[in-house]
Amino acid sequence: MKTRKVLHLVATNKLSGAEKVVSDICTNLDERYVPVVICAGDPLKAYYEEKGIKTYTADLSKLKPSEISKVKNVVENEKIDIIHGHDVKASIAGYLAGKKHGIPVISHIHVTYLWMNSMGPLKIIDRYFRNKYSLSIACSEIVQDFYLEHNKSVDKNKVIFMDNCFNFNEFEKADIADKDEFKAKINIDKDKYVFGFLGRLLKLKGADLMIEAFNEIKEKAKDSVLLIVGDGEERQTLENMVKEYKIEDRVIFAGYQKNAYDYMNVFDTFILPSVREGLPIAVLEAMAMKKPVISTPVAGLKKLIKPDYNGVILKQRTKEELSEAMLKLYSNRQLAADIADNAYKYINDKYNIKTYIKKIQEIYDNL
Repeated sequence: MKTRKVLHLVATNKLSGAEKVVSDICTNLDERYVPVVICAGDPLKAYYEEKGIKTYTADLSKLKPSEISKVKNVVENEKIDIIHGHDVKASIAGYLAGKKHGIPVISHIHVTYLWMNSMGPLKIIDRYFRNKYSLSIACSEIVQDFYLEHNKSVDKNKVIFMDNCFNFNEFEKADIADKDEFKAKINIDKDKYVFGFLGRLLKLKGADLMIEAFNEIKEKAKDSVLLIVGDGEERQTLENMVKEYKIEDRVIFAGYQKNAYDYMNVFDTFILPSVREGLPIAVLEAMAMKKPVISTPVAGLKKLIKPDYNGVILKQRTKEELSEAMLKLYSNRQLAADIADNAYKYINDKYNIKTYIKKIQEIYDNL
């Protein structure tokens, strides 16, 4: 059987949603496809290599010719058949590296690009390259709609959407730490109720709203804590907020963690306070782990969450609404359990990796 080599490109060095999608695709392709990855540095390279994926490094964040030349060398030495770029800069680098050999390029759009609201340099560059790709894949229908609305020159027939999925195959093999034992390890009393967040600490992730809401309910939810897993440019600002509210004993910053499932497992409620989102992998993980999810009304979640059935979605992104939702699940444990059970069933049926990979391979076949 003839195999085809697929090169996945990311311009980052931290494991987040898009980088996890790369891992999920690469580890679930059938034997007809051989995945290769290029990422920005050794930490993420080590993560992919642990999964058995051949990985190289090149920092594509500034699109330097010397770094693109590294991609070109990999393309030629590995005899790559398909290039799958994740977000704008990786896709551009992939196109430039494979242009000489006419290698088809797929560009994956993992989020609504707010810079498209104005005519800046990145929008102009992206518009120049977009129609050169064989296909663009948006991570949700709303992300697709946003892109098409802000790039009128793109060939609409070459921009599709595929909702992110959950990798049940990986999850079923995961060795997740015992909940009570792991709580003790990270110094949380086993009887504490844990409101949790897992993601990058960036402004668009909106963790400040979550801290404000937790401060509002701290007296009514006396045995609760807020566990924040992740790192980013907003961490110091968020830690300062916690100090101002004098709730340092109730809010835990765990930083970036590779063993995300262990941390997710101790959550009693998962909170997504984002300003904007596509379809975040962390929410799918929470639902698959039977954690009730509270989300702000961001694009990708409006389609996923059926209110009070498989999650709680706010009507407006306000401190008052988030506080009320947090108290509702904290006070009504049966409702929370029912929501969690429904979420698991819904994800398993509608967002399973098996269906996703089948579609991806059909796309690769057609190229």
